[in-house]
Amino acid sequence: MAVLSSIIGGVYTIRVVRQALPSNDASRSGTARAVTNAYQQSLMTNVALLAIPLVVITTNAIFVKNCSFSEGLVFFLLLPVVSALFSCSLGFFCAVHYQHALTVFILVFVGSLAYSLALGYLTPAIFSYNFFYGYFPGFTYDEVLGLSWTLVLFRLLTILAASVIVWWAVLIRQTTSSGESGWKKGVRLLRAMVQPRQRIAAGAVVLLFGLVYYFRAPLGFESNESFIQDRLGRKYESKHFLIFYSPDSFDDEQIKWVAADHEFRLGQVLDVFKLPFRGKVQSYIYPSSDVKRRLIGTGTTNIAKPWSGQIHLTKQTLDGTLKHELVHVLAAPFGLPVIRASLSTGLVEGLAMAIEWNWGNRTLHQYAAGMRRFDAWRDIGQLMGFTGFAAQSSSVSYVLAGSFCRFLIDRYGIRKMMNVYRTLDYEASYARSFRQLVGEWEKFLDTIPVSDGDRDRIDVLFRRPPIFGKVCARVIAERNLRARERAETKDYMSAAALYAKSFAEADGYEALAGYLTSSVRAKDYTAVTAALDTIIMKDQNPMQYLPLLIGIGDAAWALGDAGKAAHLYDRVACADFSDAHTEAALVRLFALKDTVHRSDFLQYFLSDEEDSVKLELLAAMTDRDSTNPIPRYLRGRVLSRLRKYTESLAVLRGMDVTPMDARIEAVRLRTIGAAEFRLKRFQDAKASFWLSLNHVATDAVLSEVAEWVERCEWMSNNFLP
Repeated sequence: MAVLSSIIGGVYTIRVVRQALPSNDASRSGTARAVTNAYQQSLMTNVALLAIPLVVITTNAIFVKNCSFSEGLVFFLLLPVVSALFSCSLGFFCAVHYQHALTVFILVFVGSLAYSLALGYLTPAIFSYNFFYGYFPGFTYDEVLGLSWTLVLFRLLTILAASVIVWWAVLIRQTTSSGESGWKKGVRLLRAMVQPRQRIAAGAVVLLFGLVYYFRAPLGFESNESFIQDRLGRKYESKHFLIFYSPDSFDDEQIKWVAADHEFRLGQVLDVFKLPFRGKVQSYIYPSSDVKRRLIGTGTTNIAKPWSGQIHLTKQTLDGTLKHELVHVLAAPFGLPVIRASLSTGLVEGLAMAIEWNWGNRTLHQYAAGMRRFDAWRDIGQLMGFTGFAAQSSSVSYVLAGSFCRFLIDRYGIRKMMNVYRTLDYEASYARSFRQLVGEWEKFLDTIPVSDGDRDRIDVLFRRPPIFGKVCARVIAERNLRARERAETKDYMSAAALYAKSFAEADGYEALAGYLTSSVRAKDYTAVTAALDTIIMKDQNPMQYLPLLIGIGDAAWALGDAGKAAHLYDRVACADFSDAHTEAALVRLFALKDTVHRSDFLQYFLSDEEDSVKLELLAAMTDRDSTNPIPRYLRGRVLSRLRKYTESLAVLRGMDVTPMDARIEAVRLRTIGAAEFRLKRFQDAKASFWLSLNHVATDAVLSEVAEWVERCEWMSNNFLP
């Protein structure tokens, strides 16, 4: 609407003002009043025109749920209304200054858009502020997009700029004749501005907008490489990388590990592409999603810019997304010119998923086969396009596109995949139509075993709606963010109330999860257990909430219903949809059987204390009963999480938790392997990872362990002590 109102406003104003211009200039003051009145008439007309979409939006809000009409109204005023004001003012100036006013206006409009596109292309930022359209947040999966003081300040500056432009237009009409050229009018305008009456105002305007432009990055209007690098504060250079990071994220030793992992991942991807690599990739690692959102415009979405050789990650997601984003950059030679990527979002993300491969605790093919079996399937043809890919839940789009691309790579080789990556011509690349290739892939998926027990796993991971299918997505996300902040300060009652309000207005997994977690922390156990019957089991797809059963089980345990707790934990463990949830459920099941220490275990599971405090609790439990493996196992896991690898090894070695469950024993061995790896005992680490396969050896685990072994071998050959 802002773009449309800008075009209409400028063009209409030029027409109206030109009609008001007289053929002679007998009275310059009268002419100035006439054209000013014409400008005011045009401005009022254009603002009145915006009432049409506003009425439509308002009427729609009566029939369709709208969580924040007031916020939407403010956005409407800040974007289309202010844009109309600016474009009418610019049209006024062009009409009185230039003979070819419409041409100049269009050139300014297009030039402004080109500048914004250049910012998106040449800088790390994906957002842009612009006088004509106001604000563009970029293409991102972030749901939090509320009003900001940065936007308010920018639109105030837009109004000020419009006022200055009107002032210039009036000065031109007061000091020039219609027949004079644009060049002469410009000279006369400059002379008028340096006259004593105008000098102070002109100097103030130049100074203000000069300062705004100079400080545009600190103000939040733009964000370039040097600004981001200065804000992060540190740089580390390796053979193929320039890594920019915050000293709050990594110390001098940790950044060496980060750089080594970058080099290892790069080698993995290059082995697939069979290409040499020259130059350096710029890797920006942000200390938090909030910092990343402020600096580049997205918090939860990690991005790559293949044309500039950049990847942008957060510290918390580094391990899980580094390889994926590197694929985007290293596939640049196969992409189209300029953007250095494919025009198909499905191919761009599918290729990265296919090469990354590890996602969850099943293979992409197994997940795709499960979606096909349990009616979570989507047409891959639609997913290959931009709108179709984004219109589906991200987990569905990424997994299906990744499975399809991996199938094509395994069957036909990487070269044909990279050819279609550039051309989108499946017929020329594979001598088969796209639909024929899809048919081959679907037949392959039909050969993969899928059990009835896999239904829960599919429901958990692939039933949640995309952002376009969510009610009040932006408002709910903003409220949930405030609720998380309350929970972090241990104001659990307030957090639960905010989450409950979000769920009442728009349902949503995050809102319900936050409500239940906050309620458990607030010790409102009855409300938590009641949610199982009143909310979850009444849902059309109740098992999409399967991860929440652990918290509900804890509440049931706290209320003394151990049988119900055990049933809920067992349901999670059987579904085995994530290693972390499976481990949590299995440990609780075993702890429930210990009638002597059951209350101590419950205290540990319900505790919201820091890990250091939890270690003391576990140590006390071990002192009381050294034969119980659970406190010792949990203590070793916490020590590993705290990067106290030597202490973790001392605790976890020499024990066997196979009686608890073979999956827990596999986790113990992999934890030992990871600790040995961090202590640079790479051969011992390899042995621990291999031993874990004696207990769990699914396709996904085999792939994960093989990658760990490969990493150990690479580090032993390349990582200096």
